[in-house]
Amino acid sequence: MAERKVNPDEIKKQGIKLIEDFSKKLEKIPETEETHYVVDMRNVTREDKKPVHKPEFKDKLKKLAPKWEDDYVVTEKGV
Repeated sequence: MAERKVNPDEIKKQGIKLIEDFSKKLEKIPETEETHYVVDMRNVTREDKKPVHKPEFKDKLKKLAPKWEDDYVVTEKGV
Protein backbone atom coordinates (compact mmCIF):
# COMPACT_ATOMS: atom_id res chain seq x y z
CA MET A 1 0.00 0.00 0.00
CA ALA A 2 1.38 3.42 -0.95
CA GLU A 3 2.30 5.82 1.83
CA ARG A 4 0.32 9.06 1.85
CA LYS A 5 2.31 12.26 2.06
CA VAL A 6 1.23 14.95 4.51
CA ASN A 7 0.68 18.29 2.85
CA PRO A 8 1.23 21.01 5.51
CA ASP A 9 -0.44 23.67 3.36
CA GLU A 10 -3.58 21.56 2.93
CA ILE A 11 -3.72 20.83 6.69
CA LYS A 12 -3.37 24.55 7.47
CA LYS A 13 -6.08 25.42 4.90
CA GLN A 14 -8.48 22.82 6.34
CA GLY A 15 -7.74 23.99 9.90
CA ILE A 16 -8.49 27.62 9.05
CA LYS A 17 -11.73 26.58 7.31
CA LEU A 18 -12.75 24.52 10.34
CA ILE A 19 -12.16 27.46 12.71
CA GLU A 20 -14.00 29.90 10.44
CA ASP A 21 -17.01 27.54 10.10
CA PHE A 22 -17.10 27.05 13.87
CA SER A 23 -16.87 30.81 14.47
CA LYS A 24 -19.84 31.40 12.13
CA LYS A 25 -21.90 28.87 14.07
CA LEU A 26 -20.99 30.56 17.37
CA GLU A 27 -22.23 33.91 16.02
CA LYS A 28 -25.75 32.45 15.89
CA ILE A 29 -25.81 31.74 19.63
CA PRO A 30 -27.58 34.57 21.47
CA GLU A 31 -25.74 36.35 24.27
CA THR A 32 -27.25 35.98 27.72
CA GLU A 33 -26.41 37.04 31.25
CA GLU A 34 -28.13 33.99 32.74
CA THR A 35 -26.57 30.64 33.50
CA HIS A 36 -28.63 27.58 32.66
CA TYR A 37 -28.03 24.19 34.23
CA VAL A 38 -29.17 20.92 32.74
CA VAL A 39 -29.46 19.25 36.15
CA ASP A 40 -31.10 20.34 39.36
CA MET A 41 -28.37 22.02 41.42
CA ARG A 42 -29.92 21.69 44.89
CA ASN A 43 -28.00 19.83 47.60
CA VAL A 44 -24.80 19.61 45.59
CA THR A 45 -22.48 19.48 48.61
CA ARG A 46 -22.18 16.47 50.86
CA GLU A 47 -22.81 16.66 54.55
CA ASP A 48 -19.81 16.64 56.87
CA LYS A 49 -20.02 13.42 58.80
CA LYS A 50 -17.89 10.43 59.67
CA PRO A 51 -17.43 8.09 56.68
CA VAL A 52 -19.16 4.73 56.80
CA HIS A 53 -16.86 1.71 56.51
CA LYS A 54 -18.27 -0.86 54.10
CA PRO A 55 -16.45 -4.20 54.39
CA GLU A 56 -17.66 -5.38 50.96
CA PHE A 57 -15.93 -2.44 49.23
CA LYS A 58 -12.49 -4.10 49.16
CA ASP A 59 -13.91 -7.33 47.69
CA LYS A 60 -15.66 -5.38 44.94
CA LEU A 61 -12.49 -3.40 44.23
CA LYS A 62 -10.43 -6.62 44.02
CA LYS A 63 -12.75 -7.87 41.29
CA LEU A 64 -12.23 -4.67 39.27
CA ALA A 65 -8.52 -4.00 39.81
CA PRO A 66 -6.27 -5.91 37.39
CA LYS A 67 -3.34 -6.49 39.79
CA TRP A 68 -2.85 -6.64 43.56
CA GLU A 69 0.34 -6.86 45.60
CA ASP A 70 0.61 -6.92 49.42
CA ASP A 71 -3.04 -5.88 49.73
CA TYR A 72 -2.53 -2.82 47.47
CA VAL A 73 -3.70 -2.15 43.91
CA VAL A 74 -0.75 -2.04 41.48
CA THR A 75 -1.02 0.61 38.77
CA GLU A 76 1.15 2.32 36.19
CA LYS A 77 3.21 5.24 37.41
CA GLY A 78 1.71 8.60 36.40
CA VAL A 79 3.75 11.43 34.98
